[in-house]
Amino acid sequence: MIFPELRGSPESDGGRVWWHVASAGGVMAESPMELFRCPACGKVVSLPADAERVCGECGYAFGKPVAITPRGEGNQVADPGGGMVQRDVATTRSSKEWARPAPTPREGSIAGPEPKSFTAPSRPQPSADQVNLRRPAKKRGVNPTRLLLHLGGWSILLMVIAIGVKFRMGKTDSESTRGGTKHSESDASMEEGMQRFLMQELPSVRTTLLSYLAEASWVGRAQFVSNSSDVAPKMQRHYRSNRMWSLSPGSSLTPMSANVIRVPGGNPIVETVFQVESHREAQGEPYLREVVFVRERNRWKIDWEALVRHAPQSWSLFYADVAGSNQPAEFRLFARKIMTRVQEGTPVMVLKFYQLREDLEEMWKQDTPPVVVARDSDNGRRFLEIFQRDPSRSRPGDPRLWHRDPQNLRRVRVQLRWKTGKDDERYLVVDKVLAGNWLSGVAGERVFQDRFSNIRGDSEKEEKRPNLGAGEAE
Repeated sequence: MIFPELRGSPESDGGRVWWHVASAGGVMAESPMELFRCPACGKVVSLPADAERVCGECGYAFGKPVAITPRGEGNQVADPGGGMVQRDVATTRSSKEWARPAPTPREGSIAGPEPKSFTAPSRPQPSADQVNLRRPAKKRGVNPTRLLLHLGGWSILLMVIAIGVKFRMGKTDSESTRGGTKHSESDASMEEGMQRFLMQELPSVRTTLLSYLAEASWVGRAQFVSNSSDVAPKMQRHYRSNRMWSLSPGSSLTPMSANVIRVPGGNPIVETVFQVESHREAQGEPYLREVVFVRERNRWKIDWEALVRHAPQSWSLFYADVAGSNQPAEFRLFARKIMTRVQEGTPVMVLKFYQLREDLEEMWKQDTPPVVVARDSDNGRRFLEIFQRDPSRSRPGDPRLWHRDPQNLRRVRVQLRWKTGKDDERYLVVDKVLAGNWLSGVAGERVFQDRFSNIRGDSEKEEKRPNLGAGEAE
């Protein structure tokens, strides 16, 4: 509400606003008047400055006035001589609408909300017909006799099954035990017979070897070798570049071990290890020598090719490919499997071959090229059988000289040859695995035929170029 005729300084105590009324000339009157707006009834009350500050309408007592300095536009202090604006801070609600204080509860009583009643939801009541349909079923009594018969029948059936299984297993174990017992008894009987045979024949075998060594030329020695008509030309070519084995005077020849090899459809073979010892200090240390004997026309003959580990040409010149020939050559060597891997989708084995040397360190120095053999080929299966042999599983009649082979090496008789690749690259291949021993052709192949056929496989499928990539090394 605006009062243009009033001039002075406004004051307020929060909810009330009043002015000290001045005269029209701007000079305060001697008895200034105070205007109040009553917050209770909303009336504007004019009271002298020294009068009691009480509303004449409702009796509301006003508080002490607080001076208020009005501001003009831009939040600047208003000019004291300018017009004043009164703020209508009174509430628009009437005194009747003001909230009244809650009545004070009586002593001894506790005010609280009135309890509310709760009514459970009603369920539909079943009809009389439905009640009659829900009669409890009559429990049947359990017949103990029938229950015992049922359980007894199942127990008898399970017992019959268990007895049948046990009988079958016992029969199988008995058959396997009988088979193993018969096998052991047969091996023991065969071993005993072979020992008696060796005790009887070893003196004759030793005499044959001494007679062979007593001859000074290969011509004289040819009469003591097996299949002499075919072996004599080989002996002549061999001794052109190799020395003959001879005993110095006073040397002793002692058999250290002997074994009998059964040849299917052939005469027995005796493989022996002799120790040669000289009683003269200048002759050197004792050494061992393997000698194999074959029975021919009721006489023992020496397997000369196994004795000297015969080869048609020099192994050192062959693996160095000095001649540059593609013709196959036969050798008695040690084979070593150095890696197995997959090449062009085919499982292969990578092998290396070594010629026997008295000094093993010298033998390992042979820088032979690697040879790749397909594992599923005929040659690959033969090599797998040779590498998987276990000395502890040898039976009477099996060869045993290979038990003396160095670790990870196996003696073989093979045909090797060189091939030329697309880029004129030379690589070595296995043409044929002849035997897993160093015996002569007929005897050695017959022993090897006991497990594999001697049919030559397709060499084109087996020949692989050596590609030493990642693989499983041994």
